[in-house]
Amino acid sequence: MGMLIEDVRGQTLPAVEVFSLSIQALKDHMAQTLLVKNITLDDDTNWILTVPAIWSDTAKLFMRKGAEMAGIAEDKLTLALEPEAASIYCQTYPPPGSLDIVNTDCQYLVVDLGGGTVDITAHEKLPDGTLKELSKASGNNCGGTSVDKEFIQMMADIFGQQVIDKLKQESPDSYLSLIRCFENVKRTITPNKSGLVNVSIPNIVLDNFCKSEYLKSIEEVVASCPITSSIQLKNDKLRIEVKFTKSLFKPTINSISSLIKTVLDENEAKNISHILLVGGFAECALIQEAVKSAFSDRYVIVPEEAGLAVLKGAVLFRYQLNAISSRVTRCTYGVEIIRSFNSLTDEFRRRVYKDGIPHCENIFHTFMPANRSIPIGMKIRQTFTTSNAYQYAHRLPIFYTHQDNVQFTDDGTCVKLGIVEVEIPNPTKHLREVTIIFHFGETELNITAIDKESGKDCETSFTIYDFI
Repeated sequence: MGMLIEDVRGQTLPAVEVFSLSIQALKDHMAQTLLVKNITLDDDTNWILTVPAIWSDTAKLFMRKGAEMAGIAEDKLTLALEPEAASIYCQTYPPPGSLDIVNTDCQYLVVDLGGGTVDITAHEKLPDGTLKELSKASGNNCGGTSVDKEFIQMMADIFGQQVIDKLKQESPDSYLSLIRCFENVKRTITPNKSGLVNVSIPNIVLDNFCKSEYLKSIEEVVASCPITSSIQLKNDKLRIEVKFTKSLFKPTINSISSLIKTVLDENEAKNISHILLVGGFAECALIQEAVKSAFSDRYVIVPEEAGLAVLKGAVLFRYQLNAISSRVTRCTYGVEIIRSFNSLTDEFRRRVYKDGIPHCENIFHTFMPANRSIPIGMKIRQTFTTSNAYQYAHRLPIFYTHQDNVQFTDDGTCVKLGIVEVEIPNPTKHLREVTIIFHFGETELNITAIDKESGKDCETSFTIYDFI
């Protein structure tokens, strides 16, 4: 759990602690809201946390760990993939004018436009009413906050990076208020809007910083900035031309359009007829117009309250766990093993000796390739042998990679997911075989194990290597 999260002042905390406290705050808020209605939460309460479909298994395990630290029991927590949840919601409550998506064989794209990420999944409605994932989930960090970053860069162009850094360090409340104000302004920008928009700024604080850094007033700094023709300062309001404000959206819009195009260019997506825009950022009129313009040969659908589609769909998902019949693996999974050394093909630097016999180490042994359509509940069985007498546990490093034809875990393309530890019941002097079962097709990778000699289930634990 080594990952750290940095705040606006550069101070850090363990990421798992931040996640845990955030989940705890949501839990407490829920409890207080229900208490007003004389409803109390008990130990049988089921909890659903939504995560981007593009998250790695490590990240999902990390989220689960944060929930556990917040007091949510492991068997009471379900992770729902955000575009899937939205898709289930729209299947259950089709948006006006989009009844086609509930028809058998209809193929459509779900584009979840959130604050941080854009998450894209392609679905097909099957005759049995379930949804089949057509291609692996894709996306990027080009959600709504990427427009905020453009705005902050604009502020740095006006006042200088040193003033903005000082604002973060010495007046973080003012900095966050500035971001929140721009968030509100973002919602008012429409394709046909013109004129000026007003953004409230901490003018007194900024004026003090301008004087300390440049010996100039805030008015003088704004008047001499590179974009002075597009802005005006009016007391505590920065008045920005709408045309210029729209330009802040352009890099994000281009990234979103490029992501969608990449998915639609895949063979698996050639019959997609509809694009479903969900998530809070999908309510932005500029985004809607841009997607409709770029993909005019498809039906673009935006449900009412698009920002709540994931939330409501997550609740439905908990009661319809079989609504998704298959998913596509996003990466290749493998275990790290040692095998006999081949003097004709193996590099001698990889040669190690075990009981006097040469072996080759750090082998990436694939048990699930990428881009494979996996039905829900599919099990992959792999049998491994202990290496020592009276071995009480078998430890198996799990890796994943986004590259093809990987041979070794240390070639720079593999990521260590974690270590499976299997307890060996009644260890003896004989080497024992353990069958490890990888459960695929769910929203998370699950692992169980069986001792071949006794046929009994083994106690199995999985330790996350790090948050990737």
